[in-house]
Amino acid sequence: MEQHEYRYAGPPSIRHTTNRDRQRFRVAGDSDLRNLLENLAGDPHLRGVFTITYVIDRQAELWIADRRSEHFDCAAGGRVLAAGEIGFDVLSTPIAIAEITNQSTGYCPEPGCWRNVAAVLDRLRIPHPPCFTSAFEFRRCDACGATNLIKEELFECALCGAALSRSWNFYLFQKLRCRVSRRGHRPTVACRK
Repeated sequence: MEQHEYRYAGPPSIRHTTNRDRQRFRVAGDSDLRNLLENLAGDPHLRGVFTITYVIDRQAELWIADRRSEHFDCAAGGRVLAAGEIGFDVLSTPIAIAEITNQSTGYCPEPGCWRNVAAVLDRLRIPHPPCFTSAFEFRRCDACGATNLIKEELFECALCGAALSRSWNFYLFQKLRCRVSRRGHRPTVACRK
């Protein structure tokens, strides 16, 4: 399995207000999945599709948490191979995945992280779709540092209007020391290594 790791790329405030007391659960296989989901829901009579937050950690383990949890908390602050949301069809036997995404503005994983997700789900014998049911592209704005979700192939920063990179660029920005200042209507950025 390819192991492209994603570092936390979200707001620093999340990192500093992390809630280590929030429950997260490691999924060991399809046999304990129903109990874990019932624990998260607080309801032994789940119905329909139940959506949760997930990460695949560096050891290729699947961790799940309440949907309102930050991915940073679900990952215990570590790097991940994938992150997003999963909607489990709790009425199927065994429980199957009805919906799955890479939607995590904390880690901003590429759609290509699906191979890591699929390998882990196959190992755990959890039925799943052949790919993300919704895949998202994220870019960091080199001008103002904002995280952008690409919609309709429009590579333009939603905050400042600057052109966005066509390729995934979160680590490049983080390796530079940049200072963003506002002069006039557009922000200016001064960077150094």
